[in-house]
Order: sequence, then structure tokens, then C-alpha cells
Amino acid sequence: MKLAAILRTHPWLSAAGMLAALLTIVLNGFGLVRPLPRSGALMHWRDAGSDLLVVADDEANQLAVYDAADGRLLQRLGPSAVGNVAALAQRDGRLFVVDDDGTRNELKLPQLKTVASSAH
Repeated sequence: MKLAAILRTHPWLSAAGMLAALLTIVLNGFGLVRPLPRSGALMHWRDAGSDLLVVADDEANQLAVYDAADGRLLQRLGPSAVGNVAALAQRDGRLFVVDDDGTRNELKLPQLKTVASSAH
């Protein structure tokens, strides 16, 4: 009951608490802005001639490409090809590899050949 009475007499305390919580969420992102260290990302690519699993290894800064049908390792792409891997995204036959510093490398699927690179 005392808490309710305090909040009724001082309504700004409730607003200040919500503002502090919102500020904490925005500044920290709760892990939503970038993946946790030593986490990986997985991307599945399938078309008429290919069925690939692309796995990002954040610790080794490389991509490992596997045949999705039998699990066979097909290719490894190291930091010289993809930079420091932080996240993966796929769209319209392209694989986007985002670096820890925001650099984006664009690879054509299924060949995994670099098409473009951009720094932010």
C-alpha cells in the first residue's frame, strides 16, 4: 500500500522508472544489435542445383559451407574472403556477411564469389 501511495503523490517516479528502463534497453540492446561473442549463424540455401548450409564461425572468422543433403564440407572461406564474420543474411541469390565493424561483403550464391563490399 505504501508504494501505491508514493506513486500517487509522486507520479513522476513512475515516468522516471520507465524512462530509465527504456534508456537501458536502447543503450544495451539486450544482445539484439550484434550476436554474442563466439556465437555462430546458420543459413540454408536451396535452388534447383544446390542445397547448402552456410555456417558462420565468429571465433575463427570463417564461413564453412556444407552439403545439406549429406553434411559433407564443401568449402571454407577465411577472413581474407569474408572479413570478421558477425552475422549472415540472404536475399535474392546473395549472401551478405556483416563484419564486426559493419562492413558488408556480398557473395553470389551458390558460387560464393564476392560481388561487392561496402564499409559503414
